[in-house]
Amino acid sequence: MIESHPHGLAEHLDLIAAMSLSFATSQNLDASLKHGLERIADALNAEAASLFLAEKGELVCHACAGPVDITGLRIPLSSGIVGRTVTGRATQTVFDVQNDPDFHANVDSKTGFVTRSILCAPMVVRSEALGAIELINKSTGDGLFDAPDARVLEALASAAALALLNARMAQALVEQERMKREMELAAQIQHSLLPEDRPAPFPIAGLGRPFREVAGDFYDILPLPDGRIGFCLGDVSGKGMDAALLMAKTASLFRALAKDECDPALLVARINDELCETASQGKFVTLVAGFLDASGQKLSFANAGHEPPLLIRQGQPALSLPAPSPPVGILPGTVYESEEVALDGGTLYIFTDGLTESTGEDGTMLGAEGVAALIGEQKEDAPLADKLAALADGALAPGRHVHDDLTLLAVDGRQLPTDGQQFQPILRLARLDVPAQPDRLKLVRRVVAESAALAGLSDEKNADLVLAVDEAMQNIIRHAYGGPSDKPVNIDISKEDGHLVVRMTDYAPAVDTTRIRPRDLDDVRPGGLGTHFIQSVLDDHRFEQPPPGAGNRLKLSIRIEQGPLP
Repeated sequence: MIESHPHGLAEHLDLIAAMSLSFATSQNLDASLKHGLERIADALNAEAASLFLAEKGELVCHACAGPVDITGLRIPLSSGIVGRTVTGRATQTVFDVQNDPDFHANVDSKTGFVTRSILCAPMVVRSEALGAIELINKSTGDGLFDAPDARVLEALASAAALALLNARMAQALVEQERMKREMELAAQIQHSLLPEDRPAPFPIAGLGRPFREVAGDFYDILPLPDGRIGFCLGDVSGKGMDAALLMAKTASLFRALAKDECDPALLVARINDELCETASQGKFVTLVAGFLDASGQKLSFANAGHEPPLLIRQGQPALSLPAPSPPVGILPGTVYESEEVALDGGTLYIFTDGLTESTGEDGTMLGAEGVAALIGEQKEDAPLADKLAALADGALAPGRHVHDDLTLLAVDGRQLPTDGQQFQPILRLARLDVPAQPDRLKLVRRVVAESAALAGLSDEKNADLVLAVDEAMQNIIRHAYGGPSDKPVNIDISKEDGHLVVRMTDYAPAVDTTRIRPRDLDDVRPGGLGTHFIQSVLDDHRFEQPPPGAGNRLKLSIRIEQGPLP
């Protein structure tokens, strides 16, 4: 039954509804608290009012009404009449504050305001006290708050608490969505900076497996016009967008400066000075950067505070190459040292601490010796990319636990250019993002055909590649997405070391590649002969590690006999 007292709840229902709406729609929570508090003080004829919220063992005044503004005042959680209200979760009516042992007269003595009586009600939701609303000095009647006032304030405080809780939950959801978009953007930034995979016999390969959606590690491989190949691997301190941006900046600096700087020590020093000059906000980067010479047998590198690389030569113990210098981004003017290594047919492995600090069931870390042992278990003649994948799989084997990103890079002295040719930089020809719809197949075929012609692919091979991509696109639509979908398919076309490469990335659930088998040759329906056809006309086709957030990535590669592009 609704109270019929002139100070009853009925006449304040509109106030409760208005406060709830204000909290739900406000972009400024403190402003809504102040406005709501002013209306409560006016409704109950209080000379002044304050609203305190509990924060980390303290009560903080977030809003005031009346002649004195104490917004921002902090008191211990159990201090004063308001503290007694919150900790006891009970309304306090004090007719004469001067005789109350918990009353603090500090504010009165500093401001000249005189507090005579207080009515204070807790803001409680689901047995949790969020804070309290305190009314001071009733301005009508005998100047004292009564029991009906207390019931009205309790109802208003409960409504304010519920509205506040809902507003906080809404803000949390908005913040979660913002962080999700931020992480997606960071993942896109990182993916855009990763080098494309190169077919054998390219002597350098890299691999990254983020622990979360956004990694703090990166690597790059940069073939140079003089036949050298630049490489780097780094680990940014921290996570999130700030780390992703620092990663992007460091990777971009490496790619820009490595084209003009031959000495790894000077290259790392320039990267360090640039990061220090433009402020890295307390973050730093451990980094290994270097060059493999045109012979493919000698390399030089500088190590800025990173995990020591391992040099593995057949029949010899693993050689650890420790870092003598600090990370980049800490101290401007730091002098770094270059180290020259003769591969002699061996392989240099560079990795982040996500590998060495992976643990077994007993908590023992893998360490450099464990990494060397995993490398020793691999087949000597395995492709370099497969060796890195096996090394990462070893750290992720049952019974082992990884606590950070896994990023690996290897320089192999056995993988040499053939016929004296130098490795050429990747030439990106086209990028096409289309929904997985059959009506987009014509556009895909046209873009692939024009790119292939530009790269110098023969008419016969051009036609074969177009048909292979068409078949693959139909398979993505039918089998990956389960039918036409508005979800995207990203198609990247590039020229890499004498091959035309098409990478097709979808966002469907990851496929089990072991179950992909050619259809019976008697069944020649469009989209059904794809596996047979792709195997027969292409030089290479495989599923690669997809970028973060993607489902699958298929790589199709065909050799270019000759062409107008370099």
